[in-house]
Amino acid sequence: MENEKIPQKESIADSLKKFKDQRGIIDEPNVVGTSIPKPPAYNPQDYEKVMSKETDPDLMMSYEIVKLPSGGKFYKHGISEVNVEYMTSRDEDLLTTPSLIESGTVLDILLKRKIKTHGIVVEDLLAGDRNAIILFLRSSSYGSDYTVQVADPRSGIQFTSKVDLLKLQYKEVSEQPDENGHFKVELPMRKKIAVIRLLTSGEDNQLYKKAEALKDAYNLDYNEYSTLRLKASVVSIEGKTDRGYIDKFIDVMPALDAFTIRKKIIEVSPDVDMEYEFMAKDGYKFNAQLSVGIDFFFPST
Repeated sequence: MENEKIPQKESIADSLKKFKDQRGIIDEPNVVGTSIPKPPAYNPQDYEKVMSKETDPDLMMSYEIVKLPSGGKFYKHGISEVNVEYMTSRDEDLLTTPSLIESGTVLDILLKRKIKTHGIVVEDLLAGDRNAIILFLRSSSYGSDYTVQVADPRSGIQFTSKVDLLKLQYKEVSEQPDENGHFKVELPMRKKIAVIRLLTSGEDNQLYKKAEALKDAYNLDYNEYSTLRLKASVVSIEGKTDRGYIDKFIDVMPALDAFTIRKKIIEVSPDVDMEYEFMAKDGYKFNAQLSVGIDFFFPST
């Protein structure tokens, strides 16, 4: 027994090889690395279908160039016209969202979606430039007809009239701002020179919110939006730029001086001229300011 050899245990590799040899199994070559997939065969018809979808005008968003009433003179970027995308069915979902309407942000969001010119910040637009873009979106989406209620100046009785929005023109502004976008106005009562600037729509909105907050905080029957707006518009009084001085000056400013500044702001503000010629039922013609209501984007059908 001592000289009897103990058989060697067959290795797993040898057993596996024997098994494959008995059954005629041939090993595939072991290729290391990543194989490059072959591209699909070129099919001209499939390619044409894909490209037609990419270039079909009915499947693409289109836009129009809208010239700004300001001519870009009040902006550092100097942009005088913007690309504005036409409204779509998806934008109507936005316009009919109650929470956005109640918060007063619906038009801001709409403008942010529709203005496609790089460098334009909606909150930094002047109110007149904003109005021009909104007017374009309304007339290009729902037509130029807009039904309003207007009062006959002879009797005060209101009647329904239809306005053609395409007849509205940009306001003519003769006085141009200085290199800083400022204007000078002489105060008739105090006999001083005030330098003023035009507020952006974003600044105007923030001032209104502040006025409403102060009204609620102090339980007032009115808000001081008009005065806050006046203070924000004045850059200097007789060369003095200290904000504390300017605020106190305006608080005790004679009404005629305040009226003079507000009048000047209206005169030099680029905007859409909303004065429209109306005709009463008896043919009497008169001019009146067009008042835009909440239904501006919801025409009756």
